[in-house]
Amino acid sequence: MTFSLLHATDFADRLLYKVIPPLKAGMIVLADRYAFTAFARDATRGVDRQWVRELYSFAVRPDLSLYFRVPIDVSVDRLLARRIKLKFYEAGMDLGWSTNPVESFRQFQGKVLDEYDQIVQEFGMEVIDARCSITQQQRLVRAVIAQHLQVSRVEITDDEPV
Repeated sequence: MTFSLLHATDFADRLLYKVIPPLKAGMIVLADRYAFTAFARDATRGVDRQWVRELYSFAVRPDLSLYFRVPIDVSVDRLLARRIKLKFYEAGMDLGWSTNPVESFRQFQGKVLDEYDQIVQEFGMEVIDARCSITQQQRLVRAVIAQHLQVSRVEITDDEPV
């Protein structure tokens, strides 16, 4: 729970100084990770799901959330291609599930992915197939965002004169 509280404090600081001001100025904010990361990570570490959601209840609800779904094997391959070793906490080494960092990563992140699958349903996230090339993922993201912005404009136009 201490880990959760520290992350929530950092998140609150970023929200207050990096997210809210541009939103108030009418800008679109793109955020890599959000409260959903904590929901998945902390629940995997055994923290009560409802407690984590209440902890982050101050967070602005995003208009659109994207989840880049990637199988654990692809994730491991990509990470190890870029670095020499996995980070201690991202591999879930603190949980003691395995002394092998790669195996611990597979177990921990696999459970995080299971949590994300529940969060997708709960929060209506748009799923992007992250097995695709970066170019294809970008096309998919642009299409989802374009569609969302068109729907938002229609809603604004219907409700208020522009």
